[in-house]
Amino acid sequence: MKTKKTRSRVYGGIKANLRQAERRKKLIEAGLEAFGTKGYAKTNIKMICGIAGLTERYFYESFRHKEDLLRVVYRELIDEGQRDAMAALEDNEGTPVDAAARVLRMFYQRFYQDPRRAQIQLFEILGVSKNIDREYQNAMRLLADLVRLFLYKVFPRIHEEKLSRSIIPTGLAGSIIMIAHEWVLNGFVTPLDDIISECMDLFMAMGKHLNKKSGSRSERA
Repeated sequence: MKTKKTRSRVYGGIKANLRQAERRKKLIEAGLEAFGTKGYAKTNIKMICGIAGLTERYFYESFRHKEDLLRVVYRELIDEGQRDAMAALEDNEGTPVDAAARVLRMFYQRFYQDPRRAQIQLFEILGVSKNIDREYQNAMRLLADLVRLFLYKVFPRIHEEKLSRSIIPTGLAGSIIMIAHEWVLNGFVTPLDDIISECMDLFMAMGKHLNKKSGSRSERA
């Protein structure tokens, strides 16, 4: 029995599915531009399609509504940052402290180099809907996991199980975000080196405190 092979139709030498992927990419880039400059509330689908150079029917080919596009744009920004951060933390060049400082520098530098990213990740994502709130909460959990990984690497005596249940990594992740908020709202006037240095002071102080507590418990045991 012969099976029929289905083939994507070809237009202008490009398969239909590849053309759709290209259109989707253009819409995501347009979403980054519109949400990051005009703001989510002031952006409509017609505006997004105008930036992308596409008719509105192509928007619904890839996305259900404007909120769906925001979710995808935000997730792509978070995924990109997460991949780069994990690569930096796993890099054997230098000490774990050096790696953590590199991650922080990448995190803040991206906001400085592309204010659209800062606008979306820090402001536009908030208060849109419960579904978008969940995306934000997931991103904060990923950031807290990076903080936890840093603490494990720099202070190996810290009790891993207790730290996995602790809210301290979440608190430190929140401090990273709030510092970013203030830095962006104040027009990036604080030198980036000062931002990194003071963030690291905060991390190291908390890490040393947790390390000391873990050591004291080990001695009593």
